[in-house]
Amino acid sequence: MASCLHPYPLELPLSHAASASHQPARLKWTPCRRHRRCRRLRCVAASASTLQRELLMLPSPSTTQNPVLSNPRNLFDQMPERSASAANLFEETPRLRSKGAGGGDSPDRAPKRGEKGRSAMVVALAHDGRHAEVARLFCRMQMEGVPVSRFVLPSVFRACARLRDSRMLRAVHSLAIKCALCQHVVVGTALVDVYVDLGLVDDARKVFDEISEPNVVSWSVIIGSYASSSRWDEVWDAFCAMQRSSVLPNVSVIVMAIQACGALGSLVRGKQMHAIATVLGFERNATVLNCLIDMYGKCGNMESSRKVFDTAICRDRVSWNTIISSYVRFGLCEVALDMIVQMQDSGFTVDRFTLASGVAACAHLGDIESGRAFHGYLIRRALDTDVIRGSALVDMYGKCGYMELARLVFENMDERNYVSWDALLSGFVENGLVEAALDIFRQMESANIKPNQHTFANLLRICGDRRYKEYGRQIHGHAIKVINQMNVVLETELIDMYAKCGCTEVSQVLFLRMNERNLISWNTLLSGYVRDGQPLATIDIYRQMELACVGPDRYTLAGLLNLCRFHGLLNYGRQIHARLIKTGSEMNVVLQTLLVHMYSKCRRWRDAHNVCTLIRERNSHVQEAFFKVYGEDYLV
Repeated sequence: MASCLHPYPLELPLSHAASASHQPARLKWTPCRRHRRCRRLRCVAASASTLQRELLMLPSPSTTQNPVLSNPRNLFDQMPERSASAANLFEETPRLRSKGAGGGDSPDRAPKRGEKGRSAMVVALAHDGRHAEVARLFCRMQMEGVPVSRFVLPSVFRACARLRDSRMLRAVHSLAIKCALCQHVVVGTALVDVYVDLGLVDDARKVFDEISEPNVVSWSVIIGSYASSSRWDEVWDAFCAMQRSSVLPNVSVIVMAIQACGALGSLVRGKQMHAIATVLGFERNATVLNCLIDMYGKCGNMESSRKVFDTAICRDRVSWNTIISSYVRFGLCEVALDMIVQMQDSGFTVDRFTLASGVAACAHLGDIESGRAFHGYLIRRALDTDVIRGSALVDMYGKCGYMELARLVFENMDERNYVSWDALLSGFVENGLVEAALDIFRQMESANIKPNQHTFANLLRICGDRRYKEYGRQIHGHAIKVINQMNVVLETELIDMYAKCGCTEVSQVLFLRMNERNLISWNTLLSGYVRDGQPLATIDIYRQMELACVGPDRYTLAGLLNLCRFHGLLNYGRQIHARLIKTGSEMNVVLQTLLVHMYSKCRRWRDAHNVCTLIRERNSHVQEAFFKVYGEDYLV
């Protein structure tokens, strides 16, 4: 009987005399005892009325087995944290009103009171994390014809997401459409959030478009779905649409919009977001400031990034790590190492992100001494076996040419992932150790680490020699089996490998089969024909390149000048020289050196002398070119 208690007391039953006179029943209690016994007597009366109603209906088996489910108030009282929505549902439970002489319950009102109780039960179960019971109870409610409530649907949506049941979610979604509840901002936003949790971003966008008046929470959810999927163009488009709808963004929306600007490399948009954040009063928010530092760094404007960092009042460890990683990304590795020292002087301790950036800076600089200092710091704190920092150490030792130390760090790591294997493989590739790199690749596959396109592109770089042509063919065949659709980087590496091995026909076939070609692909094929000594084919490739509206760069022109230099093509070389003057590229020291060699080959000493007078930089290649023009009498 205790499980049948109604969550809130109902009115006291009326006597027959009172019913006949339509006067409310009043108990003759003394004033001093009324307040003390009122609550207890009302609860007893409510229990009797609820028991009478429950006896008229057969309980379901699940309710009999679980007494807590039959009374939502009991479940609500047992919850450690009670939500306001669940309490509101209990408050909305209607009380019985006496009608007629019998004073009994009206038959058409009893199911309505049950609907409120079950709605409260659904909300309480969802808040308690019992999502399977939420789904079962909601299905039972629909079988019994209980109308759908906008208070219940968000809890049911959340249960479908936690159960990863997209089929039931779509069924409940169709039910919400039938009841015209998807336009409601709360229901629609909850449904959008659930579709995002399940990874159905396009479905979430369709639901969002149905919301009549989306608020800032709705916009934040849909923009966050695009950001989590790295669909940065759509993030920016959604933010602009939010601006047009006159909804002011909150901090999370501002942060995601700034991240989109950094990922797209759009400095103009980033400055606009900086201005918007300042106008809205978010310029002192630590998260916004850190995102601005990162955005300016990714856009290549390190001056603005450093200015935001220097003017930040609430500087934290994330701010230091962000500016340090930006310097490393921009190639200012010495400044990054100095910033690590300043960070420690400011009272901040370095973490794994700081150390990873420091090791990466040492790798770019080839500074083995500073790299060993970082390694010693990690060893003293027993952090050198961590997968992130260990991978950074392997990459650093590999770029510095210490492959024995790189392999030792790799073998001492507690856990190895793809990044670890790729760092070790890249080290052997960069140091030209072909057999060792192929052996690492075999071990990588034995460890069930699936190679990707970057792995095969790495291996193909070491096979660009006639001695390793067979290795290159085997890697090509293996890549065809593993990868469904090759990207432009891998296809370009295949063209370069076959061209360096003397198979220019195979390179041309692969080039013609490419779905996407860029300037690097054209330059690779052109260099292959130059290397193979085919001037007519090289010039034909250059003409096709111009017809495809692909503008040449300095590497293209360098390849053509090499062709003229090796084959003595003076007239064509003069045309290339004229193009350099027209485009303003004649002051490039590499192109100037090649012009000197080309004119010297064609015995045009005056032209070679004229080019030499324009060269301002001096290096070994320039000195070699000057020696060909002026002979042994040349003095640096």
